[in-house]
Amino acid sequence: MVDTLRKPAVAAAAAAAGVAGGLLLKGRGRRRKVLGVPLPDVDVHGVIKGVGKASKQLGQTSKNVSKDIERLADEAERVGKILS
Repeated sequence: MVDTLRKPAVAAAAAAAGVAGGLLLKGRGRRRKVLGVPLPDVDVHGVIKGVGKASKQLGQTSKNVSKDIERLADEAERVGKILS
């Protein structure tokens, strides 16, 4: 069960690190340019909101997968008992 939750936790931590890095870059006061073209400002609030929604959905999906695996294991155990 711990292994099932490890990947979503790593993904959420990576997303949080990305948001934190974005906040640090935004606070520098200098607009970044690519090939002389200034990049647009990033809506940090919107990004954080999106990461929060994605984290919530990922957590829910992890719970559902965990429940499905548990049901499958129970069913396999039941069939094993019948065949024994």
